[in-house]
Parts: sequence; C-alpha cells; structure tokens
Amino acid sequence: MKGSINRKGISEQVADTIKKMIHEGKYKVGDKIPGEREFAAELEVSRNTVREAYKILEAYGYITAKHGTGVFVASPEQQILKMTESFFISTDQIKDFFSVRKILEENTVQWAIENSTTEQIHELDEIIKQAESVINKEVDYKRLSELDHKFHLALANSSQNVVLIRIMHNLIDLLSESRMHSIQIPGRAIKSVEEHSNILNAIKIKDIALAKKCMSEHLDSVQRSMTNKMADEYEKA
Repeated sequence: MKGSINRKGISEQVADTIKKMIHEGKYKVGDKIPGEREFAAELEVSRNTVREAYKILEAYGYITAKHGTGVFVASPEQQILKMTESFFISTDQIKDFFSVRKILEENTVQWAIENSTTEQIHELDEIIKQAESVINKEVDYKRLSELDHKFHLALANSSQNVVLIRIMHNLIDLLSESRMHSIQIPGRAIKSVEEHSNILNAIKIKDIALAKKCMSEHLDSVQRSMTNKMADEYEKA
C-alpha cells in the first residue's frame, strides 16, 4: 500500500481503497469491517490514518460507527440521509434547492405516467380531495401542510424508482418548517391544491410534456411564495 499512495492525502486514499472494497462487494451492507489495528496492518499505514479514513467514510455515509460494537457498512438509506441531514434551507439556497427538485420531480411525473398503478393514481386523487375539503372549511394549515407533503411522496412512490423514492423522502423533509409557513400565505393553499390537481390530470391523460410543465409551474410558484415570505420576515426582523 505504501508504494501506491500518492499525495492526494494518505487518509483520503485509504478511504478510497475501503470504498472500492465496499463497491466491489467485499464488504456488504450491514457487514462489520476490520478495526483500525487490523486495517492499518493490512494496508501498511498507521492506525491514525485508518481512523481519519473512517471519519471521511462516515461523513459521506458509507459506514456507520456503533459505540462499543464496531464499524459497519451503511445502507443506501443511511447514505442518503447522511447527505441530506446537515443541509439547511436558507434564502440563498432556495433557488438551488428548487432547481434540484425540478430535475427530480419533472422526471417523477414522467415515471408516474409510465409506471404507476391504478391504486396509486386513486391515492393521489384522494389526497387532493381531502385537501379540497380542508380549504372549503375553516382552514387547518397543519393538515394542509401534511397533505402537501403526502402528495409529493405519493407521487414519488408511483414512479416505482427506488432511488428516487429514497431521495425524495429525505429531500422533502427539509422543507417541513418552511412549508408550514408558506402554506399560510394568503391564497397559497388554494393555489397549491389547484396545481396538484393540474399535475394529476396531466398524469391521468398520460401527457408527459403537460405533466412536466404543470410540475415546473407548481415548483416555480411555491419557490416564489417561499422566497417572498422569507424576504418579508427578514425585513421585519
């Protein structure tokens, strides 16, 4: 190992070596990997180098350390959660965040058209009907926020794309607090329900271009509402 290590940084290269072992299946999800002393001897590096490599791999979600038990290969769900758990949505990140959502959710509606079941379309219909019922009464913003969240997750589920589903479950959670604020903006709740309905109608008639357009317009609309709301709150502070 000594001769193969370049100036990228010893701990980084050791991390790459262990990552390659995971990718190649030498260590599978849930497997306990060797301790610092054992790996240090195998790779001909110091224990401190292995310790730093483990920190790098844990930061990227490849491994998870269990106190008193050892270090284990993380699951894909844990990796995605690790990537998103430290992400904080602030005003200057809203544009980037929604750019990512557009890429994901415009493809989501296409996959929903191609792969969804009758039951999944029915579930989306029911979510919209429940939301319409809520806005026709004394508005329960907490319930509307929950239904908004539920609609986008149900849409992701209908895509049948396992990786997308995992990403969306974590990504959408990042907006939970902001969603609650934005849904209370006058007119925002009704508009969101209408936009969800437009998206679903396009999915029902299997018009991919229209479904993508409706999703793009919906996300643009939500982004504007959130950005304006955050700007107003900043000015009042």
